[in-house]
Amino acid sequence: MLEVFSIILTLILVSKYLEEILKVPFVLIVIILAYLSNALFDLSILGENFESIMYLMLPIVLIPDVLGLSRSELKENLPNIFYLAVVAVILSIALAVGITYALDQTYHLTLFELLIVFTPLMATDVVSVGAIFSKFKLPQQLKLLAEGESLFNDITAMIIFFFIAIPFIAGSHPTPVDLIQTTLYTVIISTVVGALFGFLGYYSFKIAKDNFSQLISIYVMASLSFLIADKIDLSGILAVIIAVLVFKYLFDKEGHYKKKNFIIKHLNSTSSSELSFRSYKKESYYIGLFANAVIFISIANVVSIDMYFKYKTEILYTFFLTTLIRYFVVWLMVRYRGLSLKWNNILTLSGMKGGLALIMIVSLSDNFAYKEMFMAVVLGVVILSIFVYTVLLMGYLYYEKDAMLLDTAKEHQLILKDIHELLAKEKKTGAYNEVIFEDFVEKEIHRAERYNFLFSIIAFKTDTTTLKKIEMLYLRSSDYFGKIDHKTYAILLTHSTVETSLVYAKKLEKTLHHKHIAISQYMPGDTVDLLYDKLKVALNDKKEIDIEV
Repeated sequence: MLEVFSIILTLILVSKYLEEILKVPFVLIVIILAYLSNALFDLSILGENFESIMYLMLPIVLIPDVLGLSRSELKENLPNIFYLAVVAVILSIALAVGITYALDQTYHLTLFELLIVFTPLMATDVVSVGAIFSKFKLPQQLKLLAEGESLFNDITAMIIFFFIAIPFIAGSHPTPVDLIQTTLYTVIISTVVGALFGFLGYYSFKIAKDNFSQLISIYVMASLSFLIADKIDLSGILAVIIAVLVFKYLFDKEGHYKKKNFIIKHLNSTSSSELSFRSYKKESYYIGLFANAVIFISIANVVSIDMYFKYKTEILYTFFLTTLIRYFVVWLMVRYRGLSLKWNNILTLSGMKGGLALIMIVSLSDNFAYKEMFMAVVLGVVILSIFVYTVLLMGYLYYEKDAMLLDTAKEHQLILKDIHELLAKEKKTGAYNEVIFEDFVEKEIHRAERYNFLFSIIAFKTDTTTLKKIEMLYLRSSDYFGKIDHKTYAILLTHSTVETSLVYAKKLEKTLHHKHIAISQYMPGDTVDLLYDKLKVALNDKKEIDIEV
């Protein structure tokens, strides 16, 4: 077992090196190396225990994705996400099953047998999507739609698979009323279980005395919510998502309760600093990356390559059919919402399948007549979608990068005619706009990671006249001056430690007439979102100069 673990770690390490050199998503490289490793090493234990590995890793993979969700943005885009994650999934399954049932002249599969093969393929992989999106400047709404869909369509697919398709295959014939009741019961009770463990997890987090215990309490909360929900035949994924969302809500609300009874007073006390919580988000991302790699390395050991060739016609048919249907159901939403057709293409290619599809299909009884074929088809489509969609999506995003920049500018209420206007500085202040300034921050992060140095962002609010003075008196040739929103201006200080940033801020303070100044200090592992989170916390503080590291 130690040998297998060492091979997994080596594959992950080599994949990260190659990702940096080749600019190819990590998951893609992991899969290729996993298949190559099968020729040299005995990794069969991963295939033999695939279902157990998946159940172990799923809560770990979900945690960083849910922690990264913005409640306000999620609420704002809820109708679109509900359509993609629920309505579109049901419509896609109905179309795929109906078309195949009408065309099937070879196997004469029943409607519910077809439901078994198509339902798992409606669960998409949030990690693959996020890995590709992170390499491009995209509108936040577009990213939220793709990532939100990938999180929540898993729930829809699992409910249909385990509570509708499997009972029919097993000989049970529930009525439509039974199906509605089962679905409502599953969703409601899974939500209750998740909320309960989210509340208990939050209190466990508050009781913990050190950072390690607090981090572990988050994973205990997610694992137990998944385990209990699964044990009582509910949706473990929904329970995990709700648990982490409830935990995050309670943490964000600390200090905002007005009532003073014992329970609320205890809720009001601080459990951990923003600094510690940000570090947990970073650590959960790295742990999630490891868990996701283990899943895809295990996938390479489930079905042999010979099986792909045996069922190549069925795999190709299923892949092209599900792709065309996905394009159609996404197009319905894009047209109704008046969104760009480019978004339709991107959201279609964001439908990479993941390990959850394999969990469903592997769970079929060995007595099921078509298990071998269905496993080959589902896994074949998973691999094809990861490779084909990834290549096409990255090529398309690169081709449309200017258009995506302009769409991002619209989110910041910047009405621009072309890319050249976007690159120009603000005439009144000499500041770069929000989109370009964020791009400078991203590039500085990459430089800091490569050459091992620190930098800072200083943010403040002031009038136009003062901004012109700052540009003339304080900006170094290596610094960048821009906006982080329509009211807040910022300076990116390259090669700056906490101490040098503080000295700089004190000079600025004289020109700003003692207005509030926020400093976000880059630390290894920080992303743009984390740096901006720090600025948000610092800007809301009442100190004259607040530093967040």
